Amino acid sequence: MQPLKAVAAIALALHLPPSSIASAGLLMGVLLCLIGITNLAPLLAKLFTLPIIRGIQLGLGLLLAREGIRLILHHQDGPALASPIPVFSLLIALGSTAILLSLRKSARFPAALILLGTGLLVGMASHWSVLPPLDFGPLPLEFLHPRSVELKAALVALVLPQFALTFGNSIVATENTAEILYGAQARRVTTRALSLSIGVMNLFAGAIQAAPMCHGSGGITAHNKFGARSEKSSYVIGGVCLVLALFGHSALGLLGLIPMTVLGVFLIYVGIQHGSFVRDIVGKRAWLVIAVVVGLVSLITTNLTWGFLVGFALQGSHLAYVKCRGHLAREATPRPSL
Repeated sequence: MQPLKAVAAIALALHLPPSSIASAGLLMGVLLCLIGITNLAPLLAKLFTLPIIRGIQLGLGLLLAREGIRLILHHQDGPALASPIPVFSLLIALGSTAILLSLRKSARFPAALILLGTGLLVGMASHWSVLPPLDFGPLPLEFLHPRSVELKAALVALVLPQFALTFGNSIVATENTAEILYGAQARRVTTRALSLSIGVMNLFAGAIQAAPMCHGSGGITAHNKFGARSEKSSYVIGGVCLVLALFGHSALGLLGLIPMTVLGVFLIYVGIQHGSFVRDIVGKRAWLVIAVVVGLVSLITTNLTWGFLVGFALQGSHLAYVKCRGHLAREATPRPSL
């Protein structure tokens, strides 16, 4: 599950309180549950044609890769050197890449776990004298008390801008990505099931003022490419998250020891893998143009929503052109004389 990115960005920009963010999650949960229960999800999914889906995947891949490069070049992991170039970070990046590529197909030694473990050891060695304290004690629950004014504001400012992005990437593109990577195993990953899954999760999250969450097509690619290909991986990931949650805020200090450079290498690799789904439409010029434009607009604006809105316009224009061309061809065809 991933945080709702548009909600997070807008909330940070407007300095909204946690209750407003939780209200947005609650409303998003209600909306998606209604879409799932009434089976509207498959109908809405028809708006997202294959070239638009590939464009969303390409755009997300480009954004992930760009963020990975930024993390490597703009973070000094390890001892600071008198150089404008983060030398130590680049060395970590090269070592991380070597580990990742050498273990990417290993079933016995999952690349992600080995790389994260190595990164944690490097971080502990680099900050040995200032290791963060690890205090046991989860955060207390704070229940949401919805107010009509706050719900209305959250609906306009947070939910509506987020909905298209959630439905496009977290539902439609996620279903398609799961089908590509898992085939028949993904038969239960449908737009309806994903809508209900995200909806129910956000109803619970909003009720306890947790961050709104969604699925993500990029997350599925990351799990698959790093070896998490069965239900057992979910138990492992969930178990680790539950253990970390028992340590509350102090768990963040432990995770902060992992060098940003290592995370950057992860993002670049996943971005390349996710963006490469576009290869199956390379032979279809019109579809490829739409997908590339969606991807580039998403990258330039740093917003997938703008990308697939432009994609909708291009797709509509192309369909109108094809229909008009067919009509003109029929008109130009000589009619048989009587």
